[in-house]
Amino acid sequence: MAQKLTKRLDRFFLAFLLINPFLDVLSGVYIKVLETITEKNFDTIALPVTPSLVIRMGVLMLFALSALIAFDRRAILTAIPVAVAWALSVIGEILFFYSFNLYGDVQYIARFAYNLAVVLIYMAVFRRLGLPREELLRRMEDVLCFSLLLLSATIVVSYIFGLGYTTYADRYGYRGTRGFFYSGNDVTAVLMAGLPVVLCAFMQLRDGVRTFNYWKYALSAGLTAICLMLIGTKTAFIADIATVGVMALCALWRLIAKRDGWLLRRLGVVFAVMAAVFLLIALISSESIFSEIRTSFESSGVTWEREGAATALLSGRQNKLRRAYRMFREGGLYTLLFGVGRGTQTAIIEMDVFEVIIYYGLFGALCMLWLYLKLGLEYVVRFFKNLRGLQTDLTPVACLVALGLCAGYLIIAGHILFSVTSGFYFSYLLLYGKAVYAKGPEEMRIF
Repeated sequence: MAQKLTKRLDRFFLAFLLINPFLDVLSGVYIKVLETITEKNFDTIALPVTPSLVIRMGVLMLFALSALIAFDRRAILTAIPVAVAWALSVIGEILFFYSFNLYGDVQYIARFAYNLAVVLIYMAVFRRLGLPREELLRRMEDVLCFSLLLLSATIVVSYIFGLGYTTYADRYGYRGTRGFFYSGNDVTAVLMAGLPVVLCAFMQLRDGVRTFNYWKYALSAGLTAICLMLIGTKTAFIADIATVGVMALCALWRLIAKRDGWLLRRLGVVFAVMAAVFLLIALISSESIFSEIRTSFESSGVTWEREGAATALLSGRQNKLRRAYRMFREGGLYTLLFGVGRGTQTAIIEMDVFEVIIYYGLFGALCMLWLYLKLGLEYVVRFFKNLRGLQTDLTPVACLVALGLCAGYLIIAGHILFSVTSGFYFSYLLLYGKAVYAKGPEEMRIF
């Protein structure tokens, strides 16, 4: 009975990999429609949760059920300290602060738990799937390719027809577009996480691949690169430049060292796809896409000149960090160990690592971050131990770039560890990194 239920849950979890991006698209459309009907900003509507978050919390319950049925001790023992750290931070709020928001506390830690559970449960799901390394990587790449294709196509279509949200609406005017996605930072993180892997997978496709798969990967990579430019945040431009730059250097190295121009030709195909999409947008849209991208790119330099490097890079997050850190420091030993709690803050800092330390203390940081650090550092060590393998396979390079971009993003921009949108894909990338160096399904384990 338990085995049958585990198999059914595994099948659902695998199907959910393809359902997941639809939740993000539909959630954005739902919020936009709600704002149009009520003629209010979503923040002022004060809706406690969105339908997509409710669905994901239901999936979190299924994750917990799967761990209990399979009696996954590692998953259970990883989750318990996180729950203890959260409880101690809430106790600190009650003891030392006059006001707090328990609902905000619960929702925030639930988002983190969801992303953590993605690592723990899918690690077991992929192990039980029993696929050889190459087949598992191909399927994982297909999921990323499909997700990026859906999300980026939504942004491009909404831009063409003048729908959705602008990325920025500040003292320097309206610029950038993020489609129907309510959080530009969230969708930026998803696109930057997946682009290196999808681009590399396309560049390494060999003859014999089906035409549909060929153009699916080419279009996914090209549209994603365009969408990062359309979104127009500093980190989006950095992700585009870093990804294309690294993969172009790898292609040049392969051409010079082995006289193999295959990778460069594939990169040229992606550029051709981007040029075709740019032309299509220019013909249909009433706006000048190149002017839009140039305005977004130049605005960062304007902010740097007028308000300094810190504001240009952090977009004012340093002010929220300063206020939260003052409370953290003044709380004494208890807040040093267990944090000030999320519920004491009217607004999040939007810098994930600092949020973990300040909201949950040093004890919480240890309990909550050790798994991410272990998998990330383990991948980096294996990467440098297996440099010779890069002569024939650039997949490890793509994964390293993706993880590096995510690591930088969660430090300076947040919206990963506590976002059920981008956090899902960060966890997925860590699993992908594990699969890159796994010799077989049995090695898909935390320990």
